Amino acid sequence: MRASGLTKAAIRQIAAKPSRLLLTGCTLMVTAFFLAGSIVLTDTMKRQLADDLSTVAAGTAVVVGAAGDQPLDDKQVEELGKAAGVAGVQPVAMGSVLVKGAGRDPYPLVGTALTGPQSAVRPLRGTLPDGPGEVVLTRALAGLPGMGVGGRITLVAQAGHGPVTSRSAPARTVTVTVSGVVQAASAMGAAVLTTPANARSWLGTDGWQQALLRVTDRPAAEVASTVQGELGADFSVSTASELRAEESGSKWVTSVSTLLTIFVLVALLAGTFIVSTTYRVLLVRDQTRLALLRCVGARPGQVMRSVLLQAAASGLIAGAVGTVTAICCSFAITGIGGLPGPEISAPSLSGCVLVSVLAALAAAMPAARAAARVAPVAALSVAPTRHVADRIGRTRAMTGALCLGCALLLIGLVGPGGAGGAAAGVGSVASAVALFGCLLALGPALLRRSTRALHRPVRAVAGLDGALAVRNLGRAARRTAACATVLTLGITMVATVLVALASVEQGMDRRLRERDPVDVVLDASPTGSSALTPAVVDAVAALPETRAVVPVTRVDGVAVGGKGRGQGADIRGLDPGAIPALFADSRPASHGGGLRRGQAAISTSLAEALGVHPGDRISLRVSGGGKSSAEVSLIHPDDASMLGDVAVLPGDFAQLAPHAPVRSVYITAVHQNNPSSLRAPLDKALPLNASLHLTYQGEERAALRQTIDQLRIMALGLVGITMLVSLVGVAITLTLSSTERERENGVLRAVGMRGSRLRSVLAWEAGLLGLYAAVPGVTLGSLYGAMMLGALPGLSNLTIPYGQLAVTLVGALALVLGASVIPVLRSAAVSPMVALRADC
Repeated sequence: MRASGLTKAAIRQIAAKPSRLLLTGCTLMVTAFFLAGSIVLTDTMKRQLADDLSTVAAGTAVVVGAAGDQPLDDKQVEELGKAAGVAGVQPVAMGSVLVKGAGRDPYPLVGTALTGPQSAVRPLRGTLPDGPGEVVLTRALAGLPGMGVGGRITLVAQAGHGPVTSRSAPARTVTVTVSGVVQAASAMGAAVLTTPANARSWLGTDGWQQALLRVTDRPAAEVASTVQGELGADFSVSTASELRAEESGSKWVTSVSTLLTIFVLVALLAGTFIVSTTYRVLLVRDQTRLALLRCVGARPGQVMRSVLLQAAASGLIAGAVGTVTAICCSFAITGIGGLPGPEISAPSLSGCVLVSVLAALAAAMPAARAAARVAPVAALSVAPTRHVADRIGRTRAMTGALCLGCALLLIGLVGPGGAGGAAAGVGSVASAVALFGCLLALGPALLRRSTRALHRPVRAVAGLDGALAVRNLGRAARRTAACATVLTLGITMVATVLVALASVEQGMDRRLRERDPVDVVLDASPTGSSALTPAVVDAVAALPETRAVVPVTRVDGVAVGGKGRGQGADIRGLDPGAIPALFADSRPASHGGGLRRGQAAISTSLAEALGVHPGDRISLRVSGGGKSSAEVSLIHPDDASMLGDVAVLPGDFAQLAPHAPVRSVYITAVHQNNPSSLRAPLDKALPLNASLHLTYQGEERAALRQTIDQLRIMALGLVGITMLVSLVGVAITLTLSSTERERENGVLRAVGMRGSRLRSVLAWEAGLLGLYAAVPGVTLGSLYGAMMLGALPGLSNLTIPYGQLAVTLVGALALVLGASVIPVLRSAAVSPMVALRADC
């Protein structure tokens, strides 16, 4: 038989039975959709981040930055303009300001070019500053009350470098006019922008924090090298392209892209496995046609190529449909969100279609080889179909046993309480791979034994419908086991993510509470007079939103141990009675601990340097002659920064430095679940003084929980790729099962079984399949989630989220039942007479 004729026969076979193309191509279409979607998402994120995050305009080629406290002076800026290849220099003044009516958070004040090729902003409303007292605001800051165009705002500015100002510098207050609102790089956030001259005057600085250089016809790297040589190592010189690459978040995008690729590859492998099983079933049912081809002269190689041609066609169509669908979805999403169109890379997306074709060929190869071995005499068989042999064989049994042994060995080595660090992560992944290799190899045998064990309990609960469902699961054990294994993989990944993130959330929250047990820390300048006067402290304590207020005095001194060892120390005076959590992680003395008059709490590093232990005595000295001695009552961790090196009660501190002002105030909120409730009251109670700095630790903990929630959603979305592929496999498996039993269903309908009973049988079959996959999946996910925590020492606290796992179990069963809707409806839709003459 000529190859061209066999090819035409294969094409006619695809046209005659398109449902087979749908069964084999649906899974590949889903994986191609996610593969193309991940490529479009990554390319779009790179472009969007490059546009939104870069604070360097296209007209700037080289950026010169001040190093440390040494700014660029006017003479240096003038010399930069004369450097070879430099066409122009734009100096930039930067510092921080407090904005009256906008809270106590400092905002960047940037004096830079707002017009021309070196401008990194775009006007949205109003006009750009052209007078000595005008500013423009970024959209993030202009959205606050009282920040509209034409309004007058008060700035409290200080000289400084970068977005954070030195709180020891003298404050300057100026009232300015908001002339407009601009679109700036998102990295700039909420900021105030003005001309360089304005910013320099308000900040009271004699120099510039940056100089933006334009170049002529010389390479930017060459100009940067020349400028670096002239200025020396005290100044940073970078090309604009280097800064844009850093600011664009390319490393973050690369990490996200890698993560997406890993999960898509897992889904692709799972889909290939499902497609391979489907091909085997379809070709076994098609054995009569293949045998007839052998009878009319087709050689084994031709039959094999015919099967692979059908597989390639399935992969090509599925890949093309999945890729085009992903592109359409990306355009729809960006259109709805009002974003620029997606970045489309034709070569990369063509690769998605090629990957789909190769995956289809790889999946069909074992079935094609089996088809080539079909004997011509099989065409004479009266049996229209036969089931794939479910015996696992000696090789599969040995492979499964070996994988199981490796998995158990690794669990014993890196399980909870075992190895830590990178070994825990690698060992957990290797153990999971080995265990799922065992499930793939021994799946049919495990399924047959499980169905035999479930027969009586299920029959007692569901009657004849359940008994038939259990029997049907065991009739095609290899196919059902393959589908269940892939579904178990998806559920295991979901449970692992839930356990790992819940444990990290608990561990990080506990660690942050131990390190920062208060909700707000109010600091004043460390030197000179303090803005935290007794009146200010009393006003804060009188707020109904504050639960506890602990004033802290601070002085630099020397601590001396019993053996004469001395070391400089940050000595603080505070009364921890209102906030006992300050000493929650401290190691007490053997006689009971606590902090009383004549006692001190010292840091771990200071205790080691002085060679003292709880119960020993130390001497404290400060400049000016103050001296005292104290018994070491507590030793606190070094990361308990609120306690400094030495903490004593206020009465003892007064003996050392009786005139030391309050430098900090520790505050806890009445509503600890809502630490942001303190923002507005503190804004009203505190004076507008740039030397005051507020840190909202409670909000940092809330932000951490929000970040972990976002990570949970993202991770579940990624593992959902595998779950969706698994559910497609469930639908295909149940469809094949229903199709194979079409004649059998016809007989049952003919003897009086109603369509609702047939639907019940298939629904029970789907539910049992989901239960068979979900219970081991949740169990293994909990185990591997706990094992993965070994890679995060000190950052996690093993927490099993039973509620989330229960929802996962119920949700998996619901999704499996949802995937069975079409097969269930189809099973009872065929009339008894049509089913009895069906050719399966």
